Amino acid sequence: MTEEVRIVLAEDSPTVRRHLASIIEETPGMRVVGEARNGDEAVRMVAELQPDVVSMDIKMPEVDGLEATRRIMASHPTPVVVVSGMLETEMQLSLQALEAGALAVVGKPPDRNNPAFGEKVRELVTTLRAMAGVRVISRRIYPRREEIETVEAPRVDTKKLLKPIRPELLAIGASTGGPSALNRLLKDLPADLPLPILIVQHMPDEFIPGLARWLDSTTPLRVELARNGMELEAGVVLVAPGSAHMVIKRRGIGLIARLVKERGNFRHQPSVDVLFESVAKTCGTAAIGILLTGMGDDGAQGLLGMRNQGAYTLAQDESSCTVYGMPRAAVELDAVQSVEPLANLASKILKLV
Repeated sequence: MTEEVRIVLAEDSPTVRRHLASIIEETPGMRVVGEARNGDEAVRMVAELQPDVVSMDIKMPEVDGLEATRRIMASHPTPVVVVSGMLETEMQLSLQALEAGALAVVGKPPDRNNPAFGEKVRELVTTLRAMAGVRVISRRIYPRREEIETVEAPRVDTKKLLKPIRPELLAIGASTGGPSALNRLLKDLPADLPLPILIVQHMPDEFIPGLARWLDSTTPLRVELARNGMELEAGVVLVAPGSAHMVIKRRGIGLIARLVKERGNFRHQPSVDVLFESVAKTCGTAAIGILLTGMGDDGAQGLLGMRNQGAYTLAQDESSCTVYGMPRAAVELDAVQSVEPLANLASKILKLV
């Protein structure tokens, strides 16, 4: 990628297209090199112009953003950021586009006189710039489990690996590429899984309820948006909202989820570190922690805390990650006991429980 971020902008509305183009052109180091009115034009422009990143509207005539993303990832793999409206149909298509290979989804910035304009513009341009630096490949076909060799992280404590555990919960952290990875992992777990699952996924707050509904509809498990004080139930997945950190507390012999509105000094809200640290403190050895694909290092310190308390810790391997940032940071801290391809994680969990 050159210093200047070159963008193909796909948007069917002329008014919105001008709005987005002006925002991008006003940002130093960013340039719109092509404007597409539908998905078919977007696919052709990506092939001809070879941009660094695509800003993809999801609901367009003729060929929508979902199908355009599929075609781009199959023929000319290029980072795609879905820029979506808030309608439920658009949210569901956006999440399917993430499964098809898009890297991130952000909301369309409102009019310039809207109080949220500045925040939404920062979110858009920051995401486009960050995703432009991600190397993407043709949408991979995952091999069968029996064809995958497990890779163990260095300096593994074999005594800890062999120690029987009775986990009370599974905690998962994810960022870039996470929705697709979560969908794949949860699909491989049975509906009667004998422990609850807690998920922190970095995503704009307005899209997380849609993420929970999408995962609920595509996987065997019951998936809900976490609410303050909810009891943790076996086989139920709680997804942290985008406006609060999620922690766990004991209530009698059970566990409950608590939502913390104060952001603190954490870069992300919700923070994977906050969840993992609370799991380490509350559950000790009786937990499993997993870091999936994602940019940055959120969750690495928290996973180390879990491992130090005797919990079993895993990370997605580089070959199956969209971005090997968060898992790499955890491996480098020696926070991970086992590094696994995405297709192996469910079977590893089932062996542990």
